[in-house]
This record gives sequence, C-alpha cells and structure tokens, in this order.
Amino acid sequence: MPPIRRTSLDALATFVAVARAGSVTGGADELGLTQSTVSAQLQALERELGYRVFDRTPRGVTPTSRGRALLARIGGAMDAAVEAASDATGAGAGAHTVVLGGPAEFLSTVVLPRLREWADPELDVRVRFGETPELLAALEAAELDLVVSTTQPRIRGIEFAPLFDERFVLVVPPALLGAFRDDPDAVPVVAYGEQLPIIRRYWRSVFDRRPSGLRPAAIVPDLRVLAGLAADGVGMTVLPTYLADPYLA
Repeated sequence: MPPIRRTSLDALATFVAVARAGSVTGGADELGLTQSTVSAQLQALERELGYRVFDRTPRGVTPTSRGRALLARIGGAMDAAVEAASDATGAGAGAHTVVLGGPAEFLSTVVLPRLREWADPELDVRVRFGETPELLAALEAAELDLVVSTTQPRIRGIEFAPLFDERFVLVVPPALLGAFRDDPDAVPVVAYGEQLPIIRRYWRSVFDRRPSGLRPAAIVPDLRVLAGLAADGVGMTVLPTYLADPYLA
C-alpha cells in the first residue's frame, strides 16, 4: 500500500463512516458533511491508494475486497483515536462504552427491550445491526465488543457462550390454509432472501425434503416485516417464535 499522508486522515475517517453506513448519504449524515464533500474525499483516497475501496450500486456502496481489508485494519484504530480525543476533552467521564452487534430483529425484539434490567447505569451501549459474517469480521477487527451471532464463531481468541434457543414455526394465513393442505409448495411465500434460506432449512428439517416450486410473493430482509405481511395474508413464511407468538395469540 502506498504511504498515507497526514492530509488523508479525514478521507480515511470518511471511508470508515461510509463503509459502516452502507451509503454516501449515511456517511455524510454521520460526519455532518455534504454528500459532495464525502464523494470528493473518497475519490481522493482512491487516487492516493491506487485502487477502488467501494463498488457503487443503485442501493448504496459496498466495500471491495481491498476495501474490506482496509476497514479491518483501520476501523478499530479510528475508533480508538476518536475515543482518546473524547477522553482528553473530558467527554463521557466515568462511562464505559460497549459496542454490541447482532441481527436487527433479535436485538430489537428480545435484547434491547430488557436493556434496563442488565445495563449498568455507567454503561454506554452502542448498537450495530448486520449479518453474522460481517459482524464477526468487525468483532475480530476490534470494531465491536460483543456480537449476538446466529452461528458458532470460530475465531482465535474469541470466547462464546450459548444465549438463546431460537425456534422457528411455519406461519400460514387462514385464507391460504386450504391451498396449503392441497399442496404446501403451491402457496406463495414472503421470504428473507431470494434463495429462501430460512424456509428451505425449515422444509428440510420438518418435511425432510427440499421445497419445490415455491413462489415468492415478496422478498424483504427483515423478519418483522415478513410477520406483518403474513398476518395481512400476502403469503406464508417461517418465523422465530419470538416474532410469531404475538400474531398466533
């Protein structure tokens, strides 16, 4: 990597903010800068590094493989620098910050509503939502202190403990029950991803086969939204019980 001049520190901070926000707009809001300023800093950084740090998409930006490597190297250091500067000015005196990562649905529904029960009054909790692979990478890079993971982490030096036994149920709107009894695979589904990952796992586990011919009526990467769509009769889905129980009741 070419040497980074001191004048590039602002651009590096901008890169970290945009990478975490997933968009130039989000990074600009986090930093209190205009989108044009953020874009200019990223372009200058890419020229200085000699490679692209982001792939631009209509929905935002995604770090390239070299961008992810850069984020892993400097993300924790940038956070430490900001924290050191805050401590030097007396900000947050007496408080300890813990950065917690996990799935948005589980943290929002199960963990955060009970925050007052276990959080120390002097504990400053910051939350970061995301998918397990990216959160574990951030944990390994010291960008996060704790992660609620859907899989057992296999990272040297990272300790883990079982926290919650997640159970899933198949949710079928009453109007679609007749069609489901005739042919479960013919009922439209509302799913988390294009490949129907949760639904396919459920089919293999419960029906001992892969689903065939399932037709997605909607793809939404938020289980809370899928619960509402199923309740409205849009299609069937598979949900964890902590989201399904209020509707089933």
